[in-house]
Amino acid sequence: MDKATARKERILAALDRNNVLSIKALAAMFGVSSMTIRRDLEFLSRQNMVKFYHGGAIYNPAHGEKNGPNDYILQRQKLLHIFEKTRIARRAAGLVQSQETIMLDAGTSIYYLARELRGVENITVICWSLNVLEELIQKPLTTVLLQGGIYHHESQMFENNQGMDTIKNSRASTAFISAGGFHPALGITSAFHYEVETKREAINCSMKCVLLLDSSKFGRVCSAHITGINSFNTIVTDAGIPPEYREYIEGEGIELIIV
Repeated sequence: MDKATARKERILAALDRNNVLSIKALAAMFGVSSMTIRRDLEFLSRQNMVKFYHGGAIYNPAHGEKNGPNDYILQRQKLLHIFEKTRIARRAAGLVQSQETIMLDAGTSIYYLARELRGVENITVICWSLNVLEELIQKPLTTVLLQGGIYHHESQMFENNQGMDTIKNSRASTAFISAGGFHPALGITSAFHYEVETKREAINCSMKCVLLLDSSKFGRVCSAHITGINSFNTIVTDAGIPPEYREYIEGEGIELIIV
């Protein structure tokens, strides 16, 4: 992680503890200029992680609240590896062309991808996540098909156990999938078992599958098995990927995009 990224994460932690801090106080705390702090706060404000005002910033509690005992809580996940996920999402958005039909999974990386699609016109998106939907409906030239069902607050995902007709009766050029863990022997895994069938169906109904995964997920194993590694044509991750995983993925003939 570079110094600028590390500093932004430390600013978030400081605001979490203190709720509100001035630019002057933050500059003194981190030994940088007020202009540097102002740029950092402007970036964090665009990510909706702080509320930036002229003289300082207020922590946005909606992005740090704990909603339950699960390790993977969507609002808390937005604070983790935010900068890596933003870069991954921006690169993945470059894989989408006008006139395409795509599927967007649930998860924070996919949420950031939905935000980055603002420049791609006339696409059809099949999705099953509330926060992804909220981003897409702000894009008037995007057609959205929502797979409804039981709503899960912790992941903002709709689980449909009645046949998943929207997904099954659709076809997409690309499915963009997220996951909680990547292991060479144990495959691609998720923290929630209710996500598995939806992810599998999306993979089955798409010509190409792209896995969005920040580097912290490599070597991690979650309780719910989604699929094998070779279900994916492309993996987009950040530069923190361990060298042995990079070699493994390339050895399997899977396209690896590192941002």
